[in-house]
Amino acid sequence: MKTVLFVPGFKEDLNYRNYKLTIEAIKSKGYKVKFIPINWFKTDITDWVSELDKVYLKLKPENIILAGFSFGSMTAFISATKTNPYELWLFSFSPYFSDDIPKLKKTWLAYIGHRRIALFNNLDFTELAKSIKCKTLIFYGEVEARKYPLIGNRSKIASKHIKHSVLIVVPNSGHDVTNENYIKSIKDNI
Repeated sequence: MKTVLFVPGFKEDLNYRNYKLTIEAIKSKGYKVKFIPINWFKTDITDWVSELDKVYLKLKPENIILAGFSFGSMTAFISATKTNPYELWLFSFSPYFSDDIPKLKKTWLAYIGHRRIALFNNLDFTELAKSIKCKTLIFYGEVEARKYPLIGNRSKIASKHIKHSVLIVVPNSGHDVTNENYIKSIKDNI
């Protein structure tokens, strides 16, 4: 049985949104799921990846699916560039790579903070994507892409650069991996 290591969105924990719905949906398809709590306070992408890797690197990558939502998807992606998992599932893949930063609203940049942005500026998505060898499912919400076009664009770019990837547009869903339409798309595609 494959194990899914699931990383939540920025500043979120298991109870922030009803992640239990998403986890139960994944379990219903025959997977084990381990929710990876991240310390978001005064930390950055290198810390988040280290927290995931503490669990991931103790296991056999061929039995692991890395999954994440929003910044959690960036965390899972960066981890997967170092040691390829069995599969990679990116839910609402965050647009915070070096080529995204100039396009981001100033309010988004201020919310994330200059120290994190400096690190994101060093993340060349195209180069990193070359390291991904596993099957990759990339999900984003139809409504989400209208409200936050950069997330839809990042997902489309990712699907072009990651070999063995499948792009899934979730109908009638915003930026919420616990939305019933998002959960249905997950169950239909994993």
